[in-house]
Amino acid sequence: MISILGLWFLIIGYVVMVAFLIIQRLLRRTESAKSFHRGAFDKGSMLLIGSAFGVGLWLPLVLDILGVALHPIDLAEGLVALVVMVFGLGLRIWAAVTLGRYYTRTLMITEDHKVVSTGPYARVRHPAYLGVLLLWAGFGVLSSNLITVFLFPIMFVVVYLYRISVEERMLVKELGDDYIQYQRKTRKLIPYLY
Repeated sequence: MISILGLWFLIIGYVVMVAFLIIQRLLRRTESAKSFHRGAFDKGSMLLIGSAFGVGLWLPLVLDILGVALHPIDLAEGLVALVVMVFGLGLRIWAAVTLGRYYTRTLMITEDHKVVSTGPYARVRHPAYLGVLLLWAGFGVLSSNLITVFLFPIMFVVVYLYRISVEERMLVKELGDDYIQYQRKTRKLIPYLY
């Protein structure tokens, strides 16, 4: 059985995840940006992300109800995980606001699309995805379950690395040399490293 402290952290983790989902909806300004319509560039990445989110939201509940691989979380561990989640959420919001009308749910290019290289995009090409990775890593810890602690970072890194590869092919094809020059100056996810 999950501890009382663990249960509180799990509830707080779900509150942050719900806030994330609501904020994402509000930050998408146009109808096309809110659309789930997958274009030719998607290559199944949206379905993969949606599936990972579904697993991520339901697996902690199932594992905790079954009492499988429970990990008693302490206050310090929970607070650090919560800070990681909130930092990830903040990074995601900053990236979305910086992209403005280019921020969409699915992979698409607008008629006057340009490379964005300000804000968090000055250091990494995919800060929004880095924010989501931090969000899920923190949530995995707050779930008080060893399976989610290790599975979530691996699962979401694999999912988002695929999304990044698909998205970068689209951006190179559609934005050409401007995006190639931007790639040369920045890292994919982690400043100065990767």
